[in-house]
Amino acid sequence: MSLSVSATTTTIAQEPKPRAILGLMNFGPDPNAGGRITILDEFNRCLDHSQERGYSEVDTARLYMEGKQEFTAAAQWKKRGLVLATKVYPVHPGFHGSQVLRTKVSDSLQALQTDHVDIFYLHAAERSVPFAETRETVNELYQRRKFERLGVSNYTAFEVAEIVTMCNERGWVRRTIYQAVYNAITRSIEDELIPCCRRYGMEIVVYNPLAGGILSGKYTTAASIPTEGRYSDKNTRAAVYREKYFKDTT
Repeated sequence: MSLSVSATTTTIAQEPKPRAILGLMNFGPDPNAGGRITILDEFNRCLDHSQERGYSEVDTARLYMEGKQEFTAAAQWKKRGLVLATKVYPVHPGFHGSQVLRTKVSDSLQALQTDHVDIFYLHAAERSVPFAETRETVNELYQRRKFERLGVSNYTAFEVAEIVTMCNERGWVRRTIYQAVYNAITRSIEDELIPCCRRYGMEIVVYNPLAGGILSGKYTTAASIPTEGRYSDKNTRAAVYREKYFKDTT
């Protein structure tokens, strides 16, 4: 905090509010698809709570809730003035090929009831398709104003460097954001990805900051599987998260 003093006024310059993004992975109408916030009124209360405290960013993905992004549209995210990011994950080989990627982006926008989003991420590296093909398609989507800013997630540092160099050389839209898993347990981005992103002027936003809730203190033993929440067998991705975090050693 800095203090500026003049003859007539005293002004205190406030530190900027820490950036916090509401992740929507567990927001959706179907509990069998991992939904925990399954009622629209409850979803709206969460958004009210966030916005009343000055936070206006939400993050979703076509993969979340088995594609049921209409739930986010029903919460009227655009009318609320929210900044929205979405992602397309390469579920199968070829998913980030030109035609499939165009279709998935179109499907996502249609479900969100919009013609563009603020941020679009390539959710993970799709190595069965040449990076140049994917980047050229993404550049085309940018030129058609399907998104304002471009990001990547779950790529290696050398892949980020390769992509940035390629886009600079060919005049394609630059990646300006990297979304990474990062918390007190999972810190692998510190060695290469953070220096890489700094080198190329990319923001870093993180997911799993509480290690799927482990660091909240809610879970005290791995001896029994919870009946509710991210580690419950009701969640379609529970096994992945239990393998990652749900251990007595953590």
